[in-house]
Amino acid sequence: MDEITQQLFAPAKELAQDGINCSAYITELTWLLFLKIAPDLDEINYLFEEFNWENLLQKDGIEQYDYYKQILTALAKVIDPHVAGIYTHANTVLQNPEQLQIIITALNKLDDSSIDELGELYEDLLALCDYEKDGHLYIAPRALIDMMVRLTQPEVGEFIQDPYAGVGNFIVAADQYIQVIADEEIVKTTDFIAIEPDLIRQRLGLMNCLLHKIEHPQHVPIRWGDSLLSNRQIWPPADIILSTLISNNDTALALLKHIYQTLKPNGRAAIIVPDTILATDGPAQEVRKNLLENTVLHTVLRLPHGILYPDEIDTHVLFFYKSTEAVTENVWFYDARNDLREHLINFETVYGDDPYGLAARQDQGENGRLRCFSREYLAQHDDRLNIEIKRNQDLVDDAILKETLQDLQSLKDLL
Repeated sequence: MDEITQQLFAPAKELAQDGINCSAYITELTWLLFLKIAPDLDEINYLFEEFNWENLLQKDGIEQYDYYKQILTALAKVIDPHVAGIYTHANTVLQNPEQLQIIITALNKLDDSSIDELGELYEDLLALCDYEKDGHLYIAPRALIDMMVRLTQPEVGEFIQDPYAGVGNFIVAADQYIQVIADEEIVKTTDFIAIEPDLIRQRLGLMNCLLHKIEHPQHVPIRWGDSLLSNRQIWPPADIILSTLISNNDTALALLKHIYQTLKPNGRAAIIVPDTILATDGPAQEVRKNLLENTVLHTVLRLPHGILYPDEIDTHVLFFYKSTEAVTENVWFYDARNDLREHLINFETVYGDDPYGLAARQDQGENGRLRCFSREYLAQHDDRLNIEIKRNQDLVDDAILKETLQDLQSLKDLL
């Protein structure tokens, strides 16, 4: 699988020399991959009688290039919302037939791969794209996403939300978790809503969901839009909210406020947020204060430097829940920023098996990574949530960071 992934990603390097960035390459590959696998998608196979993969292969040169552009125009107008969503505003950035042929040749290497294998392969491609400077998909390592899902423990029938869905990794991970803990014959799809404002990430997310066999009975799995402007009727109170709020500070703050207001009583959330909103004054301080007073913020995980590669945005994970009776009294902080590798595994151990953060824990003192601070202490420090516990550790260099990211990707297998 790794070899095929690398072979599929190799053209990205070649096309980058012609000014085609990584996300544009993945988008073109997605359009062509969808066309290739259409015969195996029984419910929408009828859409591809005139425009299909076999007809594309039978053409060459400028005729093939023009036919491809006709395909993009035609499929953007079909009735099926999933197909239309993937091809909405589709407009190729490929400049000549030769560039198109490079991607077609790469996709022909998938002739022996089943759809069941393509989901993991596609996720790997998205992750590789995100490692490039022009990727900008803001994908957290899958192992971190899986850990956040495990700690919040979504259950069958619970309603899950992601208001800033990116390429759908949280929806995929939550669905797979529920399928494992439930009877797969009964649970066919997870109940959720996900919205993504960026059209490129949304269409890639739709493909990610399709290849993982995630559907929604009423709408596409990931909607294109702005959660903050959406009709409140589509946002019923949530049992679980999982998201990565990597955007400008104002948007991240507004989304965090939206999240804790949307949780239903006993609803749980695990949210990746940038460091900047955890320490600044003004509106950020007000949002933090409201979060502490309107939810039970029980755990804050300080993540390693630059875990959202390549932008090297420093981040934390906030774990909290809504209660009709309790408010935040104490917050547990775990610092995994330095001395990496094994410490995220240790964090899951000390977190415990209670999704509300109520498992017994012990403050490890000044030399430890796990500390507990009272609500009063936080109030005295402007409700700052970026508490640095391990101050005397040297920052990791790039080599250790890359090695750590690789470890994170395999963490789910170790556990």
